[in-house]
Amino acid sequence: MRKDNIMLERFFTATIYTALVVMFLSSVMLFAFRKSGDRSRLILCAIIFLSVFNYIPRLIGIMHGVTYAPVMTVPMLVLALFMILSYTVYPIEVVSPGWMNFKRLLMLYSPVAVIVVFYVLTLCFGVHYSEYTNIVDMIPHYNEFDAAFRLCLCLILCLPIFLIFYIPYTRKYSNTDRTWIRVYVISGIVDVASYLMILAYHVIPVSIIYFHMTILLTMLRLYMELRYRIVDKTVSNELIVAPNRIEKIAAYGILMQEERATEDADDNSLFVRMERYMVDNQAWRNPNMSLSTLTNELGTNRTTLAKAVRENGVESISVYINNFRISDFISLMNNQNMSIKEAFYICGYRSRTTALRNFRLITNKTPSEYFVKGNNERIEKDNWKEFL
Repeated sequence: MRKDNIMLERFFTATIYTALVVMFLSSVMLFAFRKSGDRSRLILCAIIFLSVFNYIPRLIGIMHGVTYAPVMTVPMLVLALFMILSYTVYPIEVVSPGWMNFKRLLMLYSPVAVIVVFYVLTLCFGVHYSEYTNIVDMIPHYNEFDAAFRLCLCLILCLPIFLIFYIPYTRKYSNTDRTWIRVYVISGIVDVASYLMILAYHVIPVSIIYFHMTILLTMLRLYMELRYRIVDKTVSNELIVAPNRIEKIAAYGILMQEERATEDADDNSLFVRMERYMVDNQAWRNPNMSLSTLTNELGTNRTTLAKAVRENGVESISVYINNFRISDFISLMNNQNMSIKEAFYICGYRSRTTALRNFRLITNKTPSEYFVKGNNERIEKDNWKEFL
């Protein structure tokens, strides 16, 4: 039995060490591939680097035989809240670049300061905090102040990740798409849940699971930042090239129906008004453009607008918007001297996966087939490989 415990402790030590290495290398990669004018990667780099320093004492402790470090103390819970809030700063910067200034940063961390001040005051007034190793042991004492205070802190840990849904946009276009937001929020919930699992059952097997989850979530966030998102804010003032009807037909691979509107009869029909709104405002370049957005702009409802689109030969609003985006992308690549990432970014895409999937669906070709073998010999295959 003792031999099994030794093996488990060694595996635990190796797990923490692996987590430290993964997080350190991740922070180095984020710093190496930082983008000029974009703070998100530097913010995530700093947060992961803080996590490295947070885990170092844990590794040193277990190497000296301290297997069960206290986790239900107020300082440990405050530190956990600080790290969770820090991991919230990064998605806020992604969703609404520039919104998080120094004043708002202080407001975000203000709960930590308030809790610390309150904790110090309780100590000054002679409050004794009993030692508990986990939540399960603490729950029977919920009617005692020191236990109730720490149980409230455990509940507070669950709240920060949802702040991402309440951050207003301070610029016309965000820097990501809804899929990225959902995935990050889910990863944050999993991260907090795994930490609460340690608080509830503070044993080595549960701690090993937690550190493995930390490794997986760090790698997921690294992938979502470096490979999934299209980040290029140097082209926000680019010359707009509006695709004409012929270019749209060529790009779509779909025969667009001729407008049946006449100047005196159907000029104000819903579909014609939508076409005019899209072209006049380059509306597809808004990465958040959707059926709801169009209904608000055109003063109609979802059912009526979706029906108007289908009656004019387009499967859905999503297909309709992506047709404009891919047509715009082709026009930009043919007429502007810019990179592939820049062109996709301008057209409203924030996800490489989404951009490439829609390009294939609409043109029936891969990008390399369309440009290298087809219309535009100036685009090199290596350029596509770099993007992919």
